[in-house]
This record gives sequence, C-alpha cells and structure tokens, in this order.
Amino acid sequence: MRKLYCARILFAALVWALVWSTVAASQSLDEAKVFEWWDSGVIDGDEAREILDLIEEGNLQEACMLAEVYALESCVTEKQLEKQHRNASAKKKLRKESTRTEDTHTSKEKVTRAQKKDARPSVIPHGHIEWRGRTDSLGHLESERTELRLDFYRYSLRLGTQSLLTYRNAGSEAHLGQISTKELHSNIPLDTLWGTAAFYPIWKFRLGALLDTAKTTRASLGFVYDKGTELELAYWRHQHTGTSDSSEPYGTERHSISAAAKGNWGNVAAWWIPENGHDIPLIKIQLHYREKTDLATVAWKADAYLHGDSLPREAHLSSTIASSRFWGSQTLAVTAADSWRSKFGVNARTIIPLRSDSSKTRMKASAATGPAILRSEASATCLQAEERCRQNDLALKIRSTWDIESGEQLAFNGKIRARHTRGKGFAPPLYEAGATYALDSFNSAGVAVAIPKGSPARELQVRSSTEVGTDFLQLSLAVTFRRTAETPLHPLHAAFFARFIF
Repeated sequence: MRKLYCARILFAALVWALVWSTVAASQSLDEAKVFEWWDSGVIDGDEAREILDLIEEGNLQEACMLAEVYALESCVTEKQLEKQHRNASAKKKLRKESTRTEDTHTSKEKVTRAQKKDARPSVIPHGHIEWRGRTDSLGHLESERTELRLDFYRYSLRLGTQSLLTYRNAGSEAHLGQISTKELHSNIPLDTLWGTAAFYPIWKFRLGALLDTAKTTRASLGFVYDKGTELELAYWRHQHTGTSDSSEPYGTERHSISAAAKGNWGNVAAWWIPENGHDIPLIKIQLHYREKTDLATVAWKADAYLHGDSLPREAHLSSTIASSRFWGSQTLAVTAADSWRSKFGVNARTIIPLRSDSSKTRMKASAATGPAILRSEASATCLQAEERCRQNDLALKIRSTWDIESGEQLAFNGKIRARHTRGKGFAPPLYEAGATYALDSFNSAGVAVAIPKGSPARELQVRSSTEVGTDFLQLSLAVTFRRTAETPLHPLHAAFFARFIF
C-alpha cells in the first residue's frame, strides 16, 4: 500500500513539473510513439527495431507502413505534417494578400511573384548538422547516424553516414556517392549503392541511368500524365564480384526488370527476375480511397508485399517482409461529420510465412467519440484470428485537451488495457496515465507512468519525451525508465536527436 502511495506521489510530481514546462507534443510517427507501443506490448522488440531503423534512415513512408501493420494504429509522418503546416500557412498568406486590395487579379499576381521568388535557389550556403542515436538497457549506443548537409545554389552535399553530392535543375538531377531509395525514386526500398545516377526529363518522359562501383547498372524510362499519374519501367544488370556469395563464380550476371505506377489512388511496384522462371515476382501494393459526404467521411487503405523464394539483390526489405510470402494490412474508417467527430474503424493484417501455407491474421475494431475536452476511445483486438480469436486485447482510452492560449495546449490521457484468453479469463491489466503540454507544433514535452502488470510492486514504467525547436536548433529526447521487483529504476531504452541549422 505504501509503494502504491509513493507511485501516486511520483506521478503527481511529474505532472506538476510538466505543467510548468514550455514545450509541446507532436502527433507524428517518431521514436517516442514506437517506444509507447513497445513498452505497452503492442509490438515486440524486433518489430520496434525495424521501425526505428527506418526512422533513423529517413524512410518515414516505409516506417509508417510497418507501424500500421504491426501496431494496427494510424500513422502520420513528419512529411505529411509539414505539408499540412505549409498548406495552412499558404492559405493564411493568401487571405492576407486578398484583404489588402480590392483587385483580385493584382493580388494573385503578387502571390505568383512571391512564389517564383521563393523558388529561386539561394547562392548563400546553408544547411544543417544532424545526429541521431539509440541506446539499449545497458546505456550502450545501439545505433547512430550522423549527417552534415550543405546546400548551395542547385547543389547539395551530404557527408557522414551517407556521403552524396546532388545537382537539381528544372526536373533534371544527378547524384554522386551513396545512392539509395530516395535518389532513385523507388517505391521499393533499396540497398545503398556506391556510384552515380542521373535523371533527365524530355517532354513528359524521364530518362534515368545508374552505374555503381560493383558494376551494377540500371536504365529507366518514366512517363508522367497531366493528372499526376506516373509510370516507370527499369532494367537492372548486376555483376557478381565474388566477394559476398561464394556459391556464384566471379563475373556471374543477373538481370531483373522493375515497373511502377503511381497516382492519386496509390502506387503499385513489381520487380521480376527472369532467371528464376515461374517464381513470384516481388510486388508492393499501396491503395487508398477517401470520400467525404455531408454525413461522414469514409477512408480505406490497403498495403501489401507479395514475393516468392527469390528476392532482387538490391532490395532492402525488413526481415519480416523478406521471410513472408504475403504481408499486408487493410484499414477502413468512418468519421461522422458531427461536432464530436465520432469515428469507427476496422484494421486487419495478414502475414503468410514463406515456408508455410498457414496465415497469421490479427484484427482490430475501434470506436471514438466526444469533444476535445473529453474524448474516449474503446478498441478490441483479436490477436490470432486463425485460432478463432482465442486471445483478445481490450482497451479503453480517455483524453482531455485544453486550449490555454493561442497555439498552446495541455492534454491529459489515461489508458487501461487487458488481455482475455478464452477459458483462462483476464490477465493482469495495464494502467497508464500521462500528460503533454503544447507550446506550438515544433516544441513538446510529455510524460506517462505505466503499470504494465497490474501492480506497481511488480513493474513500473516512466516514459518521457521532449522536443525543442527554434530557427537554428532542434533537439528531441525519448526515454523509458523501468523498475521491477528485482531491479531498481533504470533506463530501458532511449533515442536522441539533435540538429543545428545554419
């Protein structure tokens, strides 16, 4: 009883300290969100590390896809948040310009000139220095990534974990150094290749070529429709150097063909190795649909990977995807157009291992309702649908958000989650309570205290995250502390990020 009382005092002190903090929370996918899922048992350690590695590499789109499959939670990337901020800022600026004059045509010309002026490349060198790192439970550095980026006119130079020189001008681009997914505009993640790549637009076509030091070559042809639909066909030639795979003699050549289509409906990519005969090619599918009516908004999304026993050498897939014949998820959400924004959603994921015909399916149904000042969400997750939902996770979340001043918010949240096994009843529930304080969209602080095994005497977790952003400096820290009956309070895992902008 005394230990429980001490835990309550600790939580009250942390919340009180947080209220006097001067930073705010972000709703995007980051290390803090992954730690929350990991600490709560929603995902395991291997799944968490796969997502964290992609975040560290800067491939947030793929990290978001993994998060939605593993955690069955909706995901927002930093890129999507920045787009929302840019759109809001552009609309605000346009409204200001429109109110300054009664001549609408003159106002549009002013905005157009401002946009053209902003589009001109700067001749003043600018950029940033960035460092990311993660530690394990012993405080050892588990992984790190360092980058120096320098932008000058139409050139950009990156040094550190990835060394790359890039030139861009009027749709054409050239890269020299460590080339990977972003540089080749690939929907399927790629390994890092040392070499050079270039793209050149001709009317609606885009020609591309790659040559790396291991004599890997790639030639591509892309086509862009007026409505944003893009098509691309690429040919890969890989020559084995005899340094990594002793089963293939020196000089062995492999050939593959990849194709991709992208539009407002999503994207589809396929990668086929002719030498493998009738083996299933590597296929990635991402589809989405959204319709808004007077009564509700309906959104649907599907992500999937499909492949056979052989994978292209240059593909860089997570271990779970590489070992699965089929790997994918579907999400359906209906949001009412009322003042409470009531929402109902269904998420499902299916994984079929390569060496097995049996599938592993997990499904989740959730419902949320209420105003921002008191919003609640309930969910039920069937952990093993192939076993007729023998185990289920039941969760209830409550969140209260208060607007303090312009742009500032204070939010409190609570959660309880319990696992029910048919014939055995409920396991010890997980309790969690936390708070966040928002100064603006780029400054945040949050703290949460969790009791994952029903009693603080058995285990207690304290999870905190902080983000600080200015015009020249960005810092973030996410760390989880754990205390058990056998061990004192100690850091379980942590992630650090620092960026200096000049």
